[in-house]
Amino acid sequence: MKVTIYPYHLKTNSSATNPYIADFIRAMEQNGITISNPPHKNPLIGLLPRKVDSDVYIFHWLENVPDYKYGMIQFLVALLFLANIRLHRKKIIWFMHNKQPHTRKHAFKKQTLIRALIRSSDLIVTHATEGLDIIRKKYPHAAKKAFFFHHPTKIRMEQPNTEYAPDDTDLLIWGGISHYKRIPDFVLYHRKNQLNLKTKIIGKCSSPELLKDIRKQQNEYISLEDKTIRFEELNKEIRKARFVLVPYAPDSILSSGILMDSLSFGAKVIGPDTGSFRDYADNPDLKVFTFKSFDEIPGIIARNDGKIDREQYIRFLNNHSWEAFGKEFSDLLKKIFTQ
Repeated sequence: MKVTIYPYHLKTNSSATNPYIADFIRAMEQNGITISNPPHKNPLIGLLPRKVDSDVYIFHWLENVPDYKYGMIQFLVALLFLANIRLHRKKIIWFMHNKQPHTRKHAFKKQTLIRALIRSSDLIVTHATEGLDIIRKKYPHAAKKAFFFHHPTKIRMEQPNTEYAPDDTDLLIWGGISHYKRIPDFVLYHRKNQLNLKTKIIGKCSSPELLKDIRKQQNEYISLEDKTIRFEELNKEIRKARFVLVPYAPDSILSSGILMDSLSFGAKVIGPDTGSFRDYADNPDLKVFTFKSFDEIPGIIARNDGKIDREQYIRFLNNHSWEAFGKEFSDLLKKIFTQ
C-alpha cells in the first residue's frame, strides 16, 4: 500500500521540531506501508507536482495552513488538492488533533478546511475520546468513520535502580510558550495569589513581548529559561520536579504531545479537564490529574504527592507505544482499504 503523508518536512537539526510525524512515518514503514512522497521544505506545495497515485492520503494539521507564509495560497491549494484526490477516487484520512486550531486568526478559512476534511475523509482519527463526542455532536453524518487511537508514546524512564526523587521544583512547565497554552495566565495567577509553589518554566517564547510579560512576573518562586529543552535535559528536570503542569486552554486542545512525552519519563501530570488529560485521569496506571480552574491546582498537589508505580507506567507505555500503534493502525488501513 502506497501512502502520502502531510506534513512531511525536510529534516532539521532543531530540537524544536515536533517528532510526531517522523515517528508516525517510521511506524508505518515498519508495518509494510510505503510512504510515496519525499520530505519537502514546504510539504503542501511539494505535493502539487506529484501524480495522484497513492492509495491513501493522510493529513495532520492541514487546517492550520492559513497561518503559514503565503497562507491564502496554501489555503486554496489545500482545497484544490483535496478535491483532486477525491476526483481520482483515492482514500483520505484526517487526524483530528485539536478541537479547533489554537489561534483564532483566519477562522473562516480554517473552518472551511475542517469542513472539507470531514466531508472528504474516509477515516477520521482522534487521540482523545472527546474527539469522538465532538464528531457525533457537530458532524453526526461523519460519526461512523471516526476512530479513536491512543496518542502513541515511548518509554524513556530511568532504570529501576535510579531513584525518582524530586528535590527543588514543585511544578515544571516545559515546551514552546504561546498564549493559547495559558502559561502567561498561570504565571500572573501564581504571582497574584502568592502561591508557595516553586515553578520552573523551560521553553522558547513565541515573541519578545511574551517573554517580557513573563519576566515581569518572576520572583523567588517563578523562574523562566527561554530556550528549547532537549530530551536529555528534560529527563533530569522531570526527575527533580514533583509535577509537570500543562496549563493549556481547554477550548482547543484534545491530545497533547507534552502530556505523552512527560508520561514517557514517569512524570505526574496536572492538566486541563479535557481531551486526553481527562482520559488518562481515569486510568489507574497513571498519575494524571485535571483541573477546571487554577484554584484547584494547590489542592491537587497537596492530595497527590506520592510516588508513581513504575511497573504500572511501563505497562501503559508498552501498550501504547509507537510500535503498538503502528501495527494497529496499519492493520486497520489494510482491512478497510484493500477490501
